[in-house]
Amino acid sequence: MFFLFLIKLLIGTVLYLTGPRTLFPEACSTLLYSSDGQLLGARIAPDGQWRFPPADTLPDKFVTCLLTYEDKRFYQHPGVDPTAIARAMRTNLSRGKIVSGGSTITMQLARIARGNRNRTLYEKMIETGYALLLETACDKHEILNLYASHAPFGGNVVGIETAAWRYFGRSAADLSWAESATLAVLPNSPALIHPGRNRARLKTKRDKLLTVLKEKGILDETEYELSLLEPLPEAPIPLPDEAPHLLERLAADAPGTRITTSVNRMLQRQAQEIVNRYARDYASNHIHNLAALIANAETGEVLAYAGNVTFKADARKGNQVDIITSPRSTGSILKPFLYAAMLHDGQLLPGTLVPDVPLNLNGFSPQNYNKTFYGAVPAHRAIERSLNVPLVRMLSTYNTGRFMSLLKKMGMTTLRFSEEHYGASLILGGAEGTLWDLTGMYASLARTLAHYRIYNGRYNPADIHPLTPFPASPTDPVRSVTDKRLTDKPLLSAASIWFTFEAMSALNRPEEEADWQQFGSMKQVAWKTGTSYGGRDAWAIGTTPRYTVGVWVGNASGEGRPGLTGVGNAAPVLFDLFSLLPGSGWFDMPYDELLPTAVCHLSGHKASAICNRVDTLYMPRSADKTEVCPYHRLVHLSEDGRFRVNSSCESVDRMIACPWFVLPPSEEYYYRNYHIDYVPLPPVKPGCGEDRNRQIELIYPEPGAILYLPKGFSDKREQFVFKAAHARPDAILYWHLDETYIGETTDHHQISSSASPGKHRLTLIDNQGNRKTISFEVK
Repeated sequence: MFFLFLIKLLIGTVLYLTGPRTLFPEACSTLLYSSDGQLLGARIAPDGQWRFPPADTLPDKFVTCLLTYEDKRFYQHPGVDPTAIARAMRTNLSRGKIVSGGSTITMQLARIARGNRNRTLYEKMIETGYALLLETACDKHEILNLYASHAPFGGNVVGIETAAWRYFGRSAADLSWAESATLAVLPNSPALIHPGRNRARLKTKRDKLLTVLKEKGILDETEYELSLLEPLPEAPIPLPDEAPHLLERLAADAPGTRITTSVNRMLQRQAQEIVNRYARDYASNHIHNLAALIANAETGEVLAYAGNVTFKADARKGNQVDIITSPRSTGSILKPFLYAAMLHDGQLLPGTLVPDVPLNLNGFSPQNYNKTFYGAVPAHRAIERSLNVPLVRMLSTYNTGRFMSLLKKMGMTTLRFSEEHYGASLILGGAEGTLWDLTGMYASLARTLAHYRIYNGRYNPADIHPLTPFPASPTDPVRSVTDKRLTDKPLLSAASIWFTFEAMSALNRPEEEADWQQFGSMKQVAWKTGTSYGGRDAWAIGTTPRYTVGVWVGNASGEGRPGLTGVGNAAPVLFDLFSLLPGSGWFDMPYDELLPTAVCHLSGHKASAICNRVDTLYMPRSADKTEVCPYHRLVHLSEDGRFRVNSSCESVDRMIACPWFVLPPSEEYYYRNYHIDYVPLPPVKPGCGEDRNRQIELIYPEPGAILYLPKGFSDKREQFVFKAAHARPDAILYWHLDETYIGETTDHHQISSSASPGKHRLTLIDNQGNRKTISFEVK
């Protein structure tokens, strides 16, 4: 028997020397904490126990109560207290039964480590040996900590911190003397905590301990009396669950640990309440899921993470899905990045006119949301109105592959397919993105612009980085202006970002925020919405110099809903979230990156010598690369200004040279409907010949277009609607399809015709013999 005892001791020594993880191999619960150390949530350990990971320190009140109750000479004995053992033997002999074990805290720790085996003399010897070994290898603080972290506190509650949260709803450090005394007596008799049973015994034990504390002078009379009046805990309290989707996300990488995040607990609660409130409002339209992020734009730290709604609902509604990390169709949310990229490259200026007329790209015919064309719109207006057709044209100019490369460098991780796969639809929601990536990308824009002045006109490549749920480094993230890591070649310039944010801040806000301008710059937000095809996804992302907020609304299942839009559904949530945040002013204008530039008042291009109305505006330095105004022409008029003339019909000395703003016929056709001040070119004077090159222009289809004609409900092929524009309002157009006459039009040149699959030629002839022919294909 003694030989077996020695073997057990040897095994215990090996187990102990490998550390507490071997002594207590059971996995712990995963804990999520806010930036100020408040518990946000927890997940039960795999064995079904609530067992928090050991803490570094123990609360003084609990330590005092525990040592007073369990082990008065803890700091004097070597793991075994002979005095306590002798006392226990006398008591047991006098009572005729075992009523006291004389175990020290160290011996109880050894018993817990060995699985709380049956109490026999032999087991007592083993525990004694373990206790002596523990005292040799660990200091007293470590032993106390191990005991407090692994002692049973009733049911499936293990450890003092777990018990404090389960029974009192707060950390052990915040417990009162009465609460600490209650938990100090529990490991000795954990069954006493059962609600509705044994409560008198539990109260007697607690009050007796409080009496001893008073007698020792640890409690004064007032503290003692008030402590006796405190009630005992009832049934276990549910643990906080304030960021469940973030907890699930982080627990996958760090199970059984304490995870400290950058989340602001109060802001998290408020944000989740707003998300839940809107979800209830939208449920009548069968819209069941929302998600929101609030981030510190300066550091990228996440301040609030509402991954979905959190109220109880039918599991089929998908509330458990973390929408923040789920790839969804981006809608229009990427448009500002294209606008900024083209400003950065010098491919346009903020007011540059971009064509907004029907377009067909290999069978893809984008439409603006309101099914209207404006002829030509300033680029910044295209962003403000989120027009689709101008942005598709801009993407075609910039190049889809280049734009994908930029998005990836900005932090978009979901572009897994080729340039050919996405094509022009990339800018309209043809790609999927996550709220996490996209909010981080907008935060990077804000960070780059905000730091431009601090870096004395230079850039830190590290400012482009994803969001983080963890606290940022305590060191100042802003580098010295002499730092070699700074660069003069940014991904996007401060000027391009500033003009982009100016366009985004001009968007019309939802009705609830209609009077935002009365608050001045405190409420100014650069924001963008997006709506995916079929009403499946509604986005809204906004930023100020200090905060970036992202919102998604829709159904986790992907079911679309009529009327679901970014402006109507996501934007109200966005601005309610911004209302929780303090004002942060507006971005400084990056004057070092701007130059006074002569800009054509009508076209928004860099002014040419012909432009007769010129504005001198601060523009990005890249404006030097942009083309001069292509729309102003020097037109020769008759003396009375009624006709255009040339040297074949008018003497030079009688001509009047006049600058004229001239749009191509297709753009003019739509543009003049919204610009009553637009003056078309005067007609050519009879006998002077015609400007045959610009008389007729096909709006739809474009030359070389590939058309796809869907079948109607009757399974019959529907007709195409061909459109054209003419320079003369009174012109008559005669239409021929493959040499077959199909009709004539006046005023609004639009005609319907069927066309079989294959290649076709469409010819238009006006009443003065001008001709226009294009080829297209039907599939």
